[in-house]
Amino acid sequence: MGEQKNLTQDDVLDLMRNFEIQPLFNKVVITLNREEEDGSLILSDNTLSEIQYVLARGSMVKEVEVGQKIIIDIEKMMVPVKRESLDAYETVMQVKIDPIKIGDNIYAIIEDRYIKAKDNR
Repeated sequence: MGEQKNLTQDDVLDLMRNFEIQPLFNKVVITLNREEEDGSLILSDNTLSEIQYVLARGSMVKEVEVGQKIIIDIEKMMVPVKRESLDAYETVMQVKIDPIKIGDNIYAIIEDRYIKAKDNR
């Protein structure tokens, strides 16, 4: 996958006007911003930021609004993955998301239970 820029709140407000996906029930579509000092991101990196933006929400999601900056619980999203290793007791963890591509950007569909807090900063 190529390079993708981190989205700002202004970018999200522009996107949500014509956003093509409406998640169901307790699902939320969020940005996939990465922690990068220079502001750009490379999707092969494993540096998902805990600060994201909500682009769309299902009908059962009442606590967050579309366009809201949120803090996600990355630790809850981690799952063990199998990798060849010399140490049989080593557990490798990786973030599990349901990616969705719209235009040139990739977003994630997650359950609202992975949202820790609203970020009003």
